Amino acid sequence: MKAIEDFTLIGKTVLRREDSYLMRGKAQFLDDLPEPKGLIHIAFVLSPYARADILSVDASAAKALPGVIDVLTGKDLAGDIKTFAPVIEIDGYHDVRRPVVAIDRVNFVGEYVAVILAESPYAAQDALDLVDIDYDPLPSVAGIKAALSPDAPVLHDHLGDNLIFRTAFETEDFDARFAEGDVVLEEEFQLGRVTGVMIEPRGCMAWPDPIATNMTLWTPTQIPHIVRTAIADHLDIPESVLRVVTPAVGGGFGTKAHVYPDELIVVALARRYGRAVKWVQDRREDLLTNAHAREHILKLRVAVANDGEIRAAHLDVRTNCGAYPNHPYSPTLEATAAVRMMPGPYRIRNYKYDVCSVTTNTAPTGAYRGTGQPSAFLAIEGMMDRIGRRLGLDPADVRRRNVIQPEEFPYVNVVGVRYDTGSYSQSLERGLEMVGYDAFRAAQPKDRLVDGKYRGIGICNYTEVSGTGAPGWRVRGFAKMPGFDSSRVVVEPDGKITVYVSQADAGQGHYTTFAQIAADRLGVSWEDVMVVEGDTAKTPYGTGTFASRGSVVGGGTVIRCSDKVGVKIRRIAGYMLNADPERLVLKDGRVIDPEDADRSLSLREVAETAYSMNNLGLPQGEEHGLEATDYYDPPMVTMANGTHVVQVAVDPEDGRVEIERYAVVHDCGRVINPKIVEGQVHGATVQGIGEALMEEIVYDDEGQHLNANLLDYLIPTAMDVPNLELSHIETPSIDTVGGIKGAAEGGLTGAVPAIANAVSDALSGLGVNITRVPLRPAYVFEQIRQARAERESSEQ
Repeated sequence: MKAIEDFTLIGKTVLRREDSYLMRGKAQFLDDLPEPKGLIHIAFVLSPYARADILSVDASAAKALPGVIDVLTGKDLAGDIKTFAPVIEIDGYHDVRRPVVAIDRVNFVGEYVAVILAESPYAAQDALDLVDIDYDPLPSVAGIKAALSPDAPVLHDHLGDNLIFRTAFETEDFDARFAEGDVVLEEEFQLGRVTGVMIEPRGCMAWPDPIATNMTLWTPTQIPHIVRTAIADHLDIPESVLRVVTPAVGGGFGTKAHVYPDELIVVALARRYGRAVKWVQDRREDLLTNAHAREHILKLRVAVANDGEIRAAHLDVRTNCGAYPNHPYSPTLEATAAVRMMPGPYRIRNYKYDVCSVTTNTAPTGAYRGTGQPSAFLAIEGMMDRIGRRLGLDPADVRRRNVIQPEEFPYVNVVGVRYDTGSYSQSLERGLEMVGYDAFRAAQPKDRLVDGKYRGIGICNYTEVSGTGAPGWRVRGFAKMPGFDSSRVVVEPDGKITVYVSQADAGQGHYTTFAQIAADRLGVSWEDVMVVEGDTAKTPYGTGTFASRGSVVGGGTVIRCSDKVGVKIRRIAGYMLNADPERLVLKDGRVIDPEDADRSLSLREVAETAYSMNNLGLPQGEEHGLEATDYYDPPMVTMANGTHVVQVAVDPEDGRVEIERYAVVHDCGRVINPKIVEGQVHGATVQGIGEALMEEIVYDDEGQHLNANLLDYLIPTAMDVPNLELSHIETPSIDTVGGIKGAAEGGLTGAVPAIANAVSDALSGLGVNITRVPLRPAYVFEQIRQARAERESSEQ
């Protein structure tokens, strides 16, 4: 492998080849695909109740509607599809299985109760209201604290209570070390429930092979190989007869990195009826039934020395699983992410955590950009500010006294995660410098009131877990998460390159960045490289694209695989040139002997020999063809890092928060394409602004979803997004191939705590204590009103 300094194309901005067809409306999303003859359209009858027994289902009126083929209940499908559940092997986790369509009882608003099959999507929709279902509503539970109440209704009888997952950890002599602190601080933080809100909701279409028993499933998923495995397992069919293809994907953000019941149902129905079956979701169904995320409660206690050094920390995390565990991650994903990431960039050596996840009568929760990391850093970064206020220290100085220094790398943190390299201290200092932190603090009045608004500044210094390999998934109990990704690199007979990758693009720019990598390693133009992914029939097995793993694992395998092909190119070219293969160089689409400039071959000439398209033979023992396959399992995790520094103004008259200045320092190791990384950071930061200031799925105490539309579930618009000042630091990993770290989630992870801390700082003069997000105007205004009232009362 070439030394990292030899990269020629990696690290350079080239325009995304995807944008041309995306901007011109040429991309084919699921609903743009040609529909096969005889296609069956389906729609789902959704439960209006959070918890109820199903007494009867009368579908006679729906079946009588012209165009309706059939109406099926959960009992009708029970023989086709096994009860649905992930495979989790970790102490403290309790198995909960679900029918893909409810049988006898529903457990959340939006759960599938019946399936309409029709000749058109319009007939299917018209039939929905004609299915008469008799429910017997039951007491329900929606929130974490209510679910843990001794008298709470129990969702799944075999559990005995509503706890689906519980685990704990503590370092040796934790209590003694905790007692050594001079000061103890404690705070409870809460994050609201959110979801991905992709521009394209989900859908899927199964298409039987007309001449065989094979089946193709089109679904905009981030994990095509895992979807295939799950469907084969639950439908009891050979995995080899199923092909999963991803069309263009209109955003994933983790929401599309799950396996859903509808993906199993369309395949089962296509098998039963011998016809293609299609389902497309609308926005209401998206908000009701797709995986939600967050809704965490974190209680953090820290023991601190008088100089601000954290001596010990105890984190208690409680999460809401929803009615059923998601597939394939289960509730352990966010819960374990939060507690394992909390130490972050800080030197915390004495640590204890307790985790529990509860089932409630709400939609299942799962992966979403950042997983448990925004929660973890809302807690530890919020605590950094509180330590500063308690001890009379600047919050930046508290971080400086605890942050891991450059000379300490490689560093193994308190839960055994190795940080091979990082710029934790440098990122912090650069972020502070970018916004003029010292000058802002010097000019900031004690009451924070400037020109009629409360103005504050917030910091988040974070680490970003990325590129998790098989060991990282095993330690968290994920039995069917491969961890590795793979690629096949082919030099075609015309000398052009085709790269097949096990991942699935969801708009991140894979078709550009993976082409850059292969072109760099094989010495060709990136325009001569075609990338193929998102098709289990064409690509080797792998994990997929989520959790900031695309560049780390996908990029790593393309580097390794290209180098394997490069070795064979040199062997054949050396034979043709009668030159030592070791000294040959791949450059500008040619194989060159640097010791004799007149001795070179085009890549096409070498490929023609490899494919026996000329009269030349191959070296003795060499096989025809010019390709290689690689499976790359990265380290347990690869740690990126960054710092967000935010200035805000809070209007005391209505509680609105305006972001006046926003600086991001980001370190994702070796940058493949700076412009694409910049786009990833911008997009994630905007989602973080939404999570911090406005986004929240709201259930009432009975489990009714109150805002399943985009008028009430607000997401940021261009008017809400400030100018983002971005700076890259490049600290290549020494553990991953190519030095690459992940880049997709840090923007969101840093934004939520930094904005919360800025608002908290702005209102600190009033004594307001910000402990939750989102910080919607009504909530912020109420905090201001209460603080003023308490102050006026105390002064009387």
